Amino acid sequence: MRTTMDALRARTDATAVVACVCLVLVLAHGSATLLTAFTARAGLSVVPSALGVPFALPGLRATPLGATDWPWQLCENFAALLLIAAAAARIRRHLRVRPAAGRVRRLLAGWTALIAGAAVAGVWRGMVAARMVEAGLWGWLLLPLTGALFGALWGVLLGWLPGAAALTTARPPRVLPQGSADGP
Repeated sequence: MRTTMDALRARTDATAVVACVCLVLVLAHGSATLLTAFTARAGLSVVPSALGVPFALPGLRATPLGATDWPWQLCENFAALLLIAAAAARIRRHLRVRPAAGRVRRLLAGWTALIAGAAVAGVWRGMVAARMVEAGLWGWLLLPLTGALFGALWGVLLGWLPGAAALTTARPPRVLPQGSADGP
């Protein structure tokens, strides 16, 4: 019974930590100050957005940024929440399937959690972009695909953050020796 509770606690802790790191990332991408500073120093990173591909990770913010309107901002907020939910689901699945995984697997699970979350959010953002520009068939096919691709690339770039956070909770369940009684 104690081993099951330890495994459940470790699963919940790691899921919460990865979800919190993803929340911090989307809040940082929602900050106008940080976004402006980043694009001023890494101008080439905005080139794909000139073609309609969603930029970076979705930003979670309370008000629209620049000339964007409320529907666009609500869709961005939904994409940010979708990223967090997909990343949490990915790490939770990993912990359910491999509860005693080693540190390298735990790191990679946290890393791929952000990749998966950013790709799912990129598909949503690509569909929103296709709807906003009233794209044709090719736009509806290509914008979500490129959104997923560039979202996954941003996940590869920043995935070490939730991966490192997942390592902080890497504690496999205790295995009691044969014949010993459960402790207090």
